[in-house]
Amino acid sequence: MATGRLGSSTSITGTVRQQTRSVIAAQNFAPKPNISISEVVGVNVAGVENGQGLIYNSTTGKFEANTVTATVISVNGGAF
Repeated sequence: MATGRLGSSTSITGTVRQQTRSVIAAQNFAPKPNISISEVVGVNVAGVENGQGLIYNSTTGKFEANTVTATVISVNGGAF
C-alpha cells in the first residue's frame, strides 16, 4: 500500500456504487407491540402454572411451560 501526501493541486476522482438491497414491504403489515406469549409461534402454554418456565421440547419442536428442577450436589468455596 502506497502512502504519502497530496499536494494542493492534486485531485482524486472515483465512482461510488450503492450495494443492491432488497426491500420487502407488506401492504397489510400492522405492528402489534403488546402480544401474549401464547400468540408466539412455537410456544405452547397450555396448563401453565405459577413458577414455571418455558422449556424447549425437541420432540414437539416447541417451547412448553414446565417446572425447572435441579439438585445441588455440593457447594464449594468461602466460609459460612
